Amino acid sequence: MKSLKLAEKRRSVREYKNKKLTEDDRKYLNQLIMEKPLIAEDASLEFVFVENGEKTAKDLDGGLAGYFGKMIEAPHYFVLLSDPKSKCYKIAGYVGEWLILNATKKDIGTCWIEVIDSEKVKEVLNIQSDKEAVALIAAGYPKKEYKLSNIYASIKRGSISALTDLGYPNIDSGYSKEIVSSRKSITEFVFIDEWGNVPDVEELEMRGIHEALFYMRLAPSYKNRQPWYFIVKGNEIDLFIQQSDEISSCIQCLDAGIAMFYFEVGLHDVGMKGKWNLSDFETSTDIPKDYKIAGRYQY
Repeated sequence: MKSLKLAEKRRSVREYKNKKLTEDDRKYLNQLIMEKPLIAEDASLEFVFVENGEKTAKDLDGGLAGYFGKMIEAPHYFVLLSDPKSKCYKIAGYVGEWLILNATKKDIGTCWIEVIDSEKVKEVLNIQSDKEAVALIAAGYPKKEYKLSNIYASIKRGSISALTDLGYPNIDSGYSKEIVSSRKSITEFVFIDEWGNVPDVEELEMRGIHEALFYMRLAPSYKNRQPWYFIVKGNEIDLFIQQSDEISSCIQCLDAGIAMFYFEVGLHDVGMKGKWNLSDFETSTDIPKDYKIAGRYQY
């Protein structure tokens, strides 16, 4: 299954069955961690597996970690650790989402969980590391099943959509049981050549990036901010992330890394090979002050 289509299955799971991962699934996840993407070589990342999820959830609840301040109980967790640098945070977001998307292949449910107090989390979990605990990733089997089509509930039944174009002709797009998070259209977060130059869909199709942008809409972000903008110019694509004083720099960088991962796998799936450059780039003065370049994709 291509990563683009796999992204349709990916969702954050808040409720889990009271069942531990099978030995095969644990071996599968451990093998994934051993085979991290090459970008991980540019950062000293560590994954620590936490066995007793029920106890961990109780120990970390009350301000140490959580989703909007409340700890999500899961059978297991991965603690993601990195050096406290913006580049390492971005790579942590990239690699963490890579693990999550691959876990989806085995129907393993996952969820990003914010770490509020790194030192205390490491103390509670007895993690002996000088690195920062940047996030937890819950892992287990989802308690509830969702139809994929709920993401596209606003599409009229029987209409032609990206789903039918990409090989899902029989999805009942009229299904609408769960609340659907609002998502930007693909022309709302991409510019051509310079900030503010909004393209039409036909131009994005001509450049061959419309499918990657469509699935980019599915990328998770903290509080569903969707804080990203792309500027496409020549054989380079710059990613900008909206800054906020109310959100830690770590979380903003994690969001950037997650966005980089989704966009890259989307481009790779349509045959546009390249990689992200995370150097400190100078940008033009027309970029709004609350946006900062996070990386440049070169292909």
